[in-house]
Amino acid sequence: MDVRIVNAVLASAQGTYETVLQLNAQFGKPQAVKDITPKYNIVTVIGFIGDIEGNFVYSFNEKTALTIVSRMMGMEYNVLDELSLSAIGELGNMTSGSIAMNLEKLGYKIDITPPTVITGKDMKITAEGIIIRLPVTLFEPEDVELHIALRGGK
Repeated sequence: MDVRIVNAVLASAQGTYETVLQLNAQFGKPQAVKDITPKYNIVTVIGFIGDIEGNFVYSFNEKTALTIVSRMMGMEYNVLDELSLSAIGELGNMTSGSIAMNLEKLGYKIDITPPTVITGKDMKITAEGIIIRLPVTLFEPEDVELHIALRGGK
């Protein structure tokens, strides 16, 4: 995988978290993995197609998800309901949109799909190509995971 792609993803995620959540995320070391087995039970999946294809998969623990929703809404939010899950999906959408813009600057034009938010335990997401796992610390150590699944495109 082109290291510039990983750097574009990191810069985009950082910029989105700073703008939307008013915080500075910390990123762990990127790791190549064989499959996507989300660590947490709230998952947003956004596909992309174009010059390169694949998926962005964001995984949150419940406490972090509710803190994110509270910050996005500007008030305390304590329930994982349709509205809060929609907000989590929108954060993934904003992050992925920023990634798409940064990738275009590198010469990779992509279009993203609307977010799909999934909840549940013991999930495994099948994806083809190279998969990179990026641990993210927002409020607690590694309370978010970001996976990039990348395969050749047009």
